[in-house]
This record gives sequence, C-alpha cells and structure tokens, in this order.
Amino acid sequence: MDLFVVVVAATFSESRGHNFILNATFDEIEASKYDGLLIPGGRAPEYLAMDKSVQELVKLFSSSGKPIAVICHGQLILAAADVLKGRKCTAYPTLKPVLISAGAHWVEADTLAKCTSDGNLITGATYNGHPE
Repeated sequence: MDLFVVVVAATFSESRGHNFILNATFDEIEASKYDGLLIPGGRAPEYLAMDKSVQELVKLFSSSGKPIAVICHGQLILAAADVLKGRKCTAYPTLKPVLISAGAHWVEADTLAKCTSDGNLITGATYNGHPE
C-alpha cells in the first residue's frame, strides 16, 4: 500500500520542537482528495483551534465520515469545529471540561495508552496511545 502524507500548519512559535517541511496551507487542502485526517497533540492545537480554515477542514472530514484520529490536545480543534456533540472521546485529562462543554461524552481512559473510537472518530489521551 502506498502512503502519501501532506504536512500543513500555520506559522507560530513556542518552545523548541520538531522542524517539519510544510507541503501546503490549510486553505489549499481539499478534503475530498484524502482518505482521513490525523491531528497530533502538543500545544499547537491551542492555536490551530482558532483558525477558521482548520475548523472548516475538520467539519468537512467529519461530515464525510472519513476517519479522524486525534491525540492529546488535538481534541481542542474538534471542540472548536463543533463536531463532538454526542460523540465518545478521550483526550489529555486537562481537556475534559472543555470537551464536555462541547457536547462530547467523556471516556475516562483507564491508562493514558488507551484509545476510544466512536464511528469514524478515534481519540487517544497521550502519545502512549499511538501503537493502539
């Protein structure tokens, strides 16, 4: 199976992390051309959640039923895009009140390595859930 990955992001700075070469802007991405969406965690979602282009992109993936995998703080973007109502999810523990306020059904992970799935939505609490 061939896999093609496109890395997109807005520009901002914080503490030192990884350097990635960006292939596109959020406005250039057509959801119809992709099979799924992966939203990593860390601190970037705090900023990306406020980006209207990011919110619209997430809504398109959600309404299409394509797989959306999110980990750690990435669920903040789902909350901002208003796609969590009635959906089961987990996240980094400090996000619990935000996600509940967004209408999510919080699933308390018995370990931080557990993932939760609800239809096309797969959420994990921390990077420890990557292998699952």
